[in-house]
Amino acid sequence: MIAVREVEQGTLADRSGFRVGDHILAINGEQISDLIDFQVASSEAHLLVEVERQDRIYEVEVERRSGEAMGLDFEEMHLRRCNNKCVFCFLHQMPGGLRRSLYFEDDDYRLSFLHGSYVTLTNVRDSDLQRIIEQGLTPQYISVHATDPELRQQLLGRTKPTMPILERIQLLADGGIEMHAQVVLCPGWNDGPHLERTLSDLAPLYPAVRSVALVPVGLTRFRQHLAELRSVTREDAKAYLEVAETWGDRCVTELGARFVYAADELFLRQSRLPPQAEYYDAFPQIENGIGMVRSFLDRWRSGRSQITTPSTTVRMAMLTGTIAPFFLEPVVNEINEIANVEVELLSVANDFFGHGITVSGLLAGKDILAALAPARWNLALLPPNCINGDGLTLDDMTVADLSERSGVTIAVGDYDLALSIQRALHGDLVERGRGRQLSDLGFFVGRREGN
Repeated sequence: MIAVREVEQGTLADRSGFRVGDHILAINGEQISDLIDFQVASSEAHLLVEVERQDRIYEVEVERRSGEAMGLDFEEMHLRRCNNKCVFCFLHQMPGGLRRSLYFEDDDYRLSFLHGSYVTLTNVRDSDLQRIIEQGLTPQYISVHATDPELRQQLLGRTKPTMPILERIQLLADGGIEMHAQVVLCPGWNDGPHLERTLSDLAPLYPAVRSVALVPVGLTRFRQHLAELRSVTREDAKAYLEVAETWGDRCVTELGARFVYAADELFLRQSRLPPQAEYYDAFPQIENGIGMVRSFLDRWRSGRSQITTPSTTVRMAMLTGTIAPFFLEPVVNEINEIANVEVELLSVANDFFGHGITVSGLLAGKDILAALAPARWNLALLPPNCINGDGLTLDDMTVADLSERSGVTIAVGDYDLALSIQRALHGDLVERGRGRQLSDLGFFVGRREGN
């Protein structure tokens, strides 16, 4: 059953008599255990909903028009924890003292379906796989890393073997589920011949396996007592790009789609701009950093003419990670052509996690403050992914905290840079970002009282 947290006024649920605190037990005879069950079961036009209210059971009849929203919000769902100890897991490389939700290791196929999170499929039962198929929970995003069973077991840090990933992928493929695979590249572990085997095993499963993303491992300075790994070098990046491009060109010819896509970071490590939009087909893994830079640049190109001149001079700092200046410097030069605007690009070194972390989404408040000192600007624009939906940095600073401590007015940008610049220049300051947390997505990540 699931508990109703909110009933939106004037909606179908409100007119049908639902109340906050109701527990929905079943719909048209189908037991309801979570939000996905509710979404699937409530899609019919005629609904007979079994509701528990204050220890009494009611039946509510609902007639729902096609596309009509119910207007119900539910209590958070419990997530399924990861049962692996991946040698490259970022959460195992975190410093202590941060908020508890940042340490939660999720591995839940429901989250994969709802929000595109990657799952290993090591903690699913046969009944879970059947549920994915029967309810059409597609697409699923799969952390593959290697298809060789022994190597994958090592990468996942498992002491006991699990069902070979190819068997589970094949089962889902036979059930009509679309999948997107991820390979976190760990130099000396799953590259070279192992990577060739992985791609050779996955390619025949197209189009059920719609795409494979090659992503470089990220290593922090907090790796004490963890497996020996090294960062992806410039030479590694070149080799990985060659693999991605060789396989991609072959798949375009044989499959009609590129299938294998290299992460933006691999191109940037080679001082190369990511390819044009055609390379990415329908951008199947953009949230995984596959084509995000190209999308960003194309959106900037189409929107930059809409920026209007501010009435007074604005001196703005635009902050980013250390890997981004290569493609952002020409953009900043264009912004500086706008009258009354002086923009400086600040490449922020990640002292918090270590300089091996180069992306903007993992910038902490402490490093942002260090970059803004001494204050030479009256406005600073932060990347959207270093501030979460609650307006917090990774180390729990608010935008107001950053502004007060730096002496600079702070705004949070969006992936549409032209819109972000326009808003910031004219005083429309955004304080919440796009960094996602599980609690932002409606999932419970701690222990409830009494548990």
